[in-house]
Amino acid sequence: MKLPPQPQEQENADIDAGGDFCEIHASRTRTAFFAMFVAGLFLTFGNLQFEPRGLLLIFIPVFVTAFSWLYLKTTERGFVLLQRTLPTACLENETISVELELCYKAPLPFAMAWAVDNFPAVDIMSSPQMFLSNRDFSRTGRAVLQYTNPLNRGYGDFIIGPLEITVQDPFGFFETRLTLPLKTPLKVWLNPPAPEDLDLVKDNALTPMGDSRSSQTGHGMDFFGIKEYAAGDDIRAISWLKTAQTGRPVIKQFERDSRPDVLVVIHTDRQQLRGQGFGNSMKRLFRIAAAVLGASQQSGLPTAFVIGIDNCPQCLRLGGAVPVYGFMTELLASVQPAESETLQSLLDLSLSKAGPGSIVIFLSQTIQVPIEPVVHTLLTMQARGARVMFRAIDDSGQARFSEGQEILMSREDLLKRLNELDLDFALLPIRKEETTRMAGAA
Repeated sequence: MKLPPQPQEQENADIDAGGDFCEIHASRTRTAFFAMFVAGLFLTFGNLQFEPRGLLLIFIPVFVTAFSWLYLKTTERGFVLLQRTLPTACLENETISVELELCYKAPLPFAMAWAVDNFPAVDIMSSPQMFLSNRDFSRTGRAVLQYTNPLNRGYGDFIIGPLEITVQDPFGFFETRLTLPLKTPLKVWLNPPAPEDLDLVKDNALTPMGDSRSSQTGHGMDFFGIKEYAAGDDIRAISWLKTAQTGRPVIKQFERDSRPDVLVVIHTDRQQLRGQGFGNSMKRLFRIAAAVLGASQQSGLPTAFVIGIDNCPQCLRLGGAVPVYGFMTELLASVQPAESETLQSLLDLSLSKAGPGSIVIFLSQTIQVPIEPVVHTLLTMQARGARVMFRAIDDSGQARFSEGQEILMSREDLLKRLNELDLDFALLPIRKEETTRMAGAA
């Protein structure tokens, strides 16, 4: 999407200077008329005698004030917002251009006016202040205003508008604010950057029985390792050499594709939800999950994610033709926090979907969850040949290792214990200043 050229700083400075000049001029005018009115009162009634000549000093400010009020009422009805032009959908953190087409149809030219567009997709929730000039409307009665805004507030559906126009009379006595009710929908899609430590490479490794990495021709599948024969295994995959060496039936295992399957498990807990609005812990977790899913799909890897929808764990697989940004925005913007008792069923479903060629990334919005079942599931996946990663947003500083015993430990102790288990674990700090300290602890 190509954006229009940005206005120069000098032009903005000139507009601001013009507005300051008008304000100073109006202030001096009000002061002068007020002084004239006071002088007229003093001249007319100051000497306890009626002085007709002082009425002129009273009449002039009163007439000008009444004229200003009528002038303002006449001009304020002339503004009409015809249309607002902007993209229907765009990515988060993108800077977009908005055009406003205004019509002015009052018989008198307006003296001073400026417009502000309500824009909830940015932190300040409004557009820049745009000053209006009567010369722009003098030829056709229409004018086009243009402004740019970076979409830095969040993702989802927004309503841009209404437009507010502030109008003043020529002398600055009165001011009125008009609300032009035209509103325009805007859909903002997730566009988070991929985590820096994300590694989506899954290499075959030495198997526990000693087989090294190799390839077998004629199968169209990559050799992964060997394991003992179990009921139901394909007898055509028996390795007769290893069977003779070990004295037990041994079969060969293959990966169907050298590229790994990426499985992202997203755990949300209503009891551990922290923060409000776009900055709460669940929204931050969704942004991380979307970044991981987007990076894996851009790498051409088969991707799926497990998440609780309506308190029921679901496994959703992303195809190569699915636009991950729009899909994740539409889905995650409507997902509600899950109840805490759904954790075990979430882990059971993800365990059934993981295999030797999988990369499993477990994401949690806090470390205040029962760590014991999470660690047990991830280690089971790791023993089956999957590569596992555990990432959590550090919102509490303490971890609940056992749900039944309510044992609490510090995050440093948790890092140490999981590193001893050879489990890839990292905390995602809230504040940037914690990054260095947490990296050193890891």
